[in-house]
Amino acid sequence: MKMKNVFAAASAGMILLLLAACNMPKPASAPMPTPTEVVMPATGVEYTFVTNKLLMPTTQEQTQEFALNVDGDTQNTTDNKFGTLLTLLTSAVRNIELQSTLDQAVDNGQLVSLHVIKADDALNDTSVSWSILQGQQTLTAPSFDGSDKFALDAVAPANLPIVGSLTNGHFSGGPGAAKVQMVLLGQPLTVDLIGMRLEVDVSAKGCVNGKLGGAVTVEEFSGKILPPIAEGLNLVIRSDATAATAILQAFDADGNGAITSQELENNPLLMIAVSPDVDMLDASGNFNPRQDGVNDSYSVGLGFTCVPATWELALVP
Repeated sequence: MKMKNVFAAASAGMILLLLAACNMPKPASAPMPTPTEVVMPATGVEYTFVTNKLLMPTTQEQTQEFALNVDGDTQNTTDNKFGTLLTLLTSAVRNIELQSTLDQAVDNGQLVSLHVIKADDALNDTSVSWSILQGQQTLTAPSFDGSDKFALDAVAPANLPIVGSLTNGHFSGGPGAAKVQMVLLGQPLTVDLIGMRLEVDVSAKGCVNGKLGGAVTVEEFSGKILPPIAEGLNLVIRSDATAATAILQAFDADGNGAITSQELENNPLLMIAVSPDVDMLDASGNFNPRQDGVNDSYSVGLGFTCVPATWELALVP
């Protein structure tokens, strides 16, 4: 088969991304999909930015706002199972704040996401590339006023550019694939998004109305994300009595005062949104959307804004 007071300490935004693995059958190991081959633009002026706001969908309205047509279906249906899951989590545990902890990680320089746009014309160009790169954590909090200088993390996984076009300053690109850095309960986490798409308004002042969408495979949920989520929840339980009560009531099925990955997988509160919602892989596990009719991945939709920034390549020790 194919494949968030301590919620005031780190980003719990990815909690539901993991919870999405609930009640699913354990998949057989399959090769990681590769992005569709695209032709990279050969020319272009380079514009550089840094994310100053990464937005989690925690309401139905935000879920729709950040949704994109991840699987590229002809009906242009927008997808964002991640938003549905986060909305369920905030309903079940109302004192959990997802966005503020993610803001903290960005604002203090713990999470640095850099952008490189190459285009011949800053407003209109039919062949544009947009790269998302990981920057090193900063020693002081960034000002996000255009004066910041960052260091590109030379040992971080490299992403291929997302290729698209600019129309009156609006970039639309994809599909592609990228490793996107997040913060999970105080722990850095990089998730592999397949079928990645970008929609964003960009100018020399930065970017607004950004939407970043893609899908995470079943294997990505269960193999890389679920165990850290369970441990992160247990750290919250030990540090915040108010949050602990709500978390235990919602997720501690055996009443032993701790959360396990299995309890997250089998939680009945999440039954409405615990199955994969998009078909991104074919029967061989290759990236080939809508080919075999089997939903094997979970759609993810985030919002973001960015501001001008410069950086240099970090020296490798």
